Amino acid sequence: MGFELEEFQPIFGEAKPEFEASATSNGDGVPALTPFLFRVSSVDSSHLVFHVTDFRSNTWEARRSVHQLDDMRDGIGIGGSWSDFINYLTASLKSKDVKLIMDWQPKSSGVTSAKLVARKTKGMPLMSISLTKLGSSSASEAVANLSLELYRAYSILQDSFVKEQKRCCQLTEVFSTEKNLHRSSFFLPWTIISFPYPFRKRAKQSRGSLINWNSKG
Repeated sequence: MGFELEEFQPIFGEAKPEFEASATSNGDGVPALTPFLFRVSSVDSSHLVFHVTDFRSNTWEARRSVHQLDDMRDGIGIGGSWSDFINYLTASLKSKDVKLIMDWQPKSSGVTSAKLVARKTKGMPLMSISLTKLGSSSASEAVANLSLELYRAYSILQDSFVKEQKRCCQLTEVFSTEKNLHRSSFFLPWTIISFPYPFRKRAKQSRGSLINWNSKG
């Protein structure tokens, strides 16, 4: 198909947790909701991995191949090219409308299933990714990797900010220098025309002597 994910940049964000309506309707033992963070990244040129965690006891995962993603594109009705779909996926995950929808069954093992849902803007197609809850060791590894990648992303962003701040300072200095040069060139003609008083006095005396000499002639 020619679909590739090698250039897919990791996406981090917050998933707003919610319970299915059926879980909240009975109101039996529904736990308090805690914040969740998610990461979406490419593990190779043909797979995306989704991780969602509260850094406590709930870590979820999903893996999707390019074939599965292409099927999802057809299912939700995103037209255009493969790049258009990836752009829509990226925009949806970077929006403020990313949610983690969980099904809570108090009589069984608590949260039995979860899915990550997102859309670019209200009224646009909704993307839904079913998740699998990870066991203790796998969850610890996923959280460790997410934390490390989040730190790396922060470091890159911080370095970029420092470089941009330095560039702005340099531009400010250049602008200030140009402004001073412009101001100096603006006042230069007036400086030349405004002769000092002694020079004007001598010029006046010379002009008077010339008039007297002409009158004698």
